[in-house]
This record gives sequence, structure tokens and C-alpha cells, in this order.
Amino acid sequence: MLLLFLSSASQSADYSVTTTRTPTTINGPGHNAFSRHQLRLSDYPRGAANNSRLRKISWTATSFPDSKGERANLCFRTTGVHDIDCVTIIPGALGSTELFNNLGFSYASDVIIRHNAESGPWQSKPLGAETVTFHLTY
Repeated sequence: MLLLFLSSASQSADYSVTTTRTPTTINGPGHNAFSRHQLRLSDYPRGAANNSRLRKISWTATSFPDSKGERANLCFRTTGVHDIDCVTIIPGALGSTELFNNLGFSYASDVIIRHNAESGPWQSKPLGAETVTFHLTY
């Protein structure tokens, strides 16, 4: 009896996907506006949807110029439902974090950018869209 064992070297590949969304309106002080960023299955390279690991998240946040005392945070959700962890971000600025890398990642994972304000008009509109880039490896 002859047994043949073949081994194939496993290679990892890095890739990035950027999503662009416009946040909702802040409807009065104490209310949140948000943009939700999630990958579609078609965004993944073949075979990567169930095998990807997060390396970094980077973003460009918008601002709400008519609002006073605006605050923003970026929250990571592994199942697309509950915040797992959040970081405070600067409205109207770009940034990146590796804080979420060890929390797990799946095709259901998403990022929410939330804005709120201490005061301002009843309906405060965002200056523009926001982008989130998922830096991944598989």
C-alpha cells in the first residue's frame, strides 16, 4: 500500500474594501445621526468571506456644521447588532485604529459612525458622506 501526502503552502493575502455612506440627520439635541458600513459578499475575494481577519479600520468622518458641541464615535459590531467596542473620533477628520483586530470578523461585522450634538437646529444635516475602509487579510 502506498500513501502519498501532499502539502500545500498556505499564503495569506491582504486586501481593503472602502464603503461610502451619508449619515442620517441629527433631529434635535440628544439625538444621534449615524452611517452604517458593512461589506457585501461581492466585496470579498473568492474564498475570503468566511476566512478574513481584520488588520485595521480607517475612516473619514463628516461633520454637522450647524450643530454645537458635536461628538462622534466609531463602533465595531461583530454580528451587525450590538456594539462590541467604540472609539471616540473627531468629526470632520480622518483616522485609523487597530483596536478591533482581536474581536473577530465575519461577513456580518459592521462599523457604525455615530454623531450627536449638545445643541443646534431641530434638523442638522451632515456636510457630506463618510468613508470606512476595512483592511483585511485571509
